[in-house]
Amino acid sequence: MRMNRTRRTRLALVLALAAAAMVISSCAGVLSVIEDRLPPPHEVSDGFIFNYYAPSARQVTLAGNFNNWGGTQGGGRYDPAIDPMHDADGDGVWSIVIPLPPGRYQYKFVLDGGVTWEIDPNNPDTDYESGIENSMVIVPATIRYDAEIVTGTVTGGREEAAQADPPPEPRGALAPEGAFPVDVSLDMPDAGAVFIAGSFNAWSPDADAMAKNDDGIWVITLMLEPGQYEYKFVVDGTWMEDPANPDVISDPYGGKNSVLTVE
Repeated sequence: MRMNRTRRTRLALVLALAAAAMVISSCAGVLSVIEDRLPPPHEVSDGFIFNYYAPSARQVTLAGNFNNWGGTQGGGRYDPAIDPMHDADGDGVWSIVIPLPPGRYQYKFVLDGGVTWEIDPNNPDTDYESGIENSMVIVPATIRYDAEIVTGTVTGGREEAAQADPPPEPRGALAPEGAFPVDVSLDMPDAGAVFIAGSFNAWSPDADAMAKNDDGIWVITLMLEPGQYEYKFVVDGTWMEDPANPDVISDPYGGKNSVLTVE
């Protein structure tokens, strides 16, 4: 009898340990499911919300082509004060809401002061910039919140942009001899700010601002010599080729540049 009791006690202990292991495994599975089921960036009442599960992180920020990649674009240094994310309830899910205007945006999550840059595990959409894969989000023209203008790290309201000084006249004073005016346009009435960048201005993202006319078409007049030029539009901080120009050429980063031929 004593032997049977001992065996029963051992069996009960084994079963209890097995049950405890199952509970621990189940809890880990639940945490994994929570992480895997975080929604991709989506519209909320005051912008687009980004979520990232990083329970062991001390700090998480959001970096993308809408904020100069956290200050690093153009050779700058990463700034952890740009678009910090928050985990208010301590559940390991970091969040931030950004009032992005319509457009295509690339982004990453930056952990612990720039130690790690991660794509969004809950967003299958990606794109490439400078040969590097990033997560991508498309903000549609149907947003219901008040968007801010995004031009690198500079943001402001649409009214502020409308009241800003008009763009400069064509660069006639700087134009080389033999150059003549060339008109370029982009039909994108919902954009807040548009620039043109190309081989004619050292690919500067903010040197040549375009102006929106009464029809919602963005226009600029460039002074160019005869030749072939590559270019892109910078729309609310996002680089894009000219949708109305079928002439394109591959860029060094796996994308396309539009081609402008001046004869």
